Amino acid sequence: MRKPAVYYIFGIAAAFACLVASELIWLPAPLKTDSGMQWIEMIDRLFYLLAIVPLCWAAGALLGIWQQRKRKGLAIAMQILRLAAAGLCIVGAGYVLLEPEKLVQLLLIIGAAVPFVYADLLLSEGTERKWSAGLMIEQKGKLPVSKKRLVPHWLPRRGAVVLLVTALLLFALLFPTGYQVTYPGMTLNMNRYAHVEGGQQGGTINGVLVFDRPAVPADWLYASLLPMYSFEKIPEDEPPLTETYAQVVLMKTDANSLAAAVAMKKAGIGSGITADGVRVVAVVKDSPAEQQLQAGDIIDKLDGQAVRTVSDMTAYMEKSVKPGASVALTLRRSGKVTQANVATRASADSPERPVFGISVQTELLLDTPRNMDYKRFMAHIGGPSHGAMLTLAIIDQLTPGGVTYGNQVAGTGTIEADGSIGLIGGIKQKAYAISRTDADVFFVPAALEEEARSGAQELNIVPVKTIDEVLAWLAQHKK
Repeated sequence: MRKPAVYYIFGIAAAFACLVASELIWLPAPLKTDSGMQWIEMIDRLFYLLAIVPLCWAAGALLGIWQQRKRKGLAIAMQILRLAAAGLCIVGAGYVLLEPEKLVQLLLIIGAAVPFVYADLLLSEGTERKWSAGLMIEQKGKLPVSKKRLVPHWLPRRGAVVLLVTALLLFALLFPTGYQVTYPGMTLNMNRYAHVEGGQQGGTINGVLVFDRPAVPADWLYASLLPMYSFEKIPEDEPPLTETYAQVVLMKTDANSLAAAVAMKKAGIGSGITADGVRVVAVVKDSPAEQQLQAGDIIDKLDGQAVRTVSDMTAYMEKSVKPGASVALTLRRSGKVTQANVATRASADSPERPVFGISVQTELLLDTPRNMDYKRFMAHIGGPSHGAMLTLAIIDQLTPGGVTYGNQVAGTGTIEADGSIGLIGGIKQKAYAISRTDADVFFVPAALEEEARSGAQELNIVPVKTIDEVLAWLAQHKK
């Protein structure tokens, strides 16, 4: 086998190894250094190994250019193809090593090099076989009869095998199945993830992540060998993956802001969170509000009556408005106050209830007097489920002596504006992930206690409804 092909095939093998590793990335999660560095942080350093793939391909392409630098004809076109492959791979490796946070761009660049790599792998083998066949035919008079029958065919057989194996692996590792898979994730020390201005280092307060993504055929193999894999059919109206990713990132940002405001108020800094109107999140198509309201509008008054929360708005509508009637709205749009008269219609679920045909949420005004600094981890897309433990970590940093009292703390749950702890998904997988660590306690939303215990029966699971209950339990169980 030619040396360029060896580099290509090694790079392909490394690419599939990285893909399998990304799907099974949770397995080493209990690893932790003496300094407190967790597996999720180590991944950031291991990520640079991804550069092996484009560097191998670039080396193969450049070696091919050097070996065939004196040939003409078809070789010139192949040299151009190799040059393009090498250029893309070198740029891709540069992104991995210098700008790893630009994950989408680097994957697109490396992906763009793949057709060039496989084209060179196939064409170069075919060309070499054809050239060798011609050379042997020229010399057949000098060869024994038995040798004359061994003139090789020009088809790239090795390259075809590599292409077939690649197609099978891509099917197993990337082909969508119409199911969603959930499986255990990793822990993340919130005191290493976030730091509040003027805060101390803090103790160990772990949030926990689970993986929830579209399932591929290989996931059923993983599920047969590993615990806590669960599958659900993806609904037909499920939003695109890119939209879901954007929503998750936004929810993480919101959770961080809520946690900071709640925690600072608990520590006696700032006024916390206050309601500041009703935000329009979405407008239903063909609804009365479609031509009058926009997503992002903040409603302050209904018929001159001030509304600060969704509850205020609902109470006024049910008490003072009949289906079909119009309501005068005072709202803020792009920072400017404006008026709108919006008709109502009967709710499909409750005909006696008037609705505009909008989705709303309470607009919150967050008071966070101190700056927050968050670390970015490659394996932490995020979401709102770490909100409660992030709140606890910020309180811990702002409290002299901390609030963990020597406990290795873990927990999950959203944080709400009033300090209550909300429900989350994947609780069984989260409980199992925590059971693999040295946590002394695992705080879970009270309504999920039974389900959490089914995932880790030996774990010290404590059900809680508010962040105050978490603080009280820790104060009563000092180590």
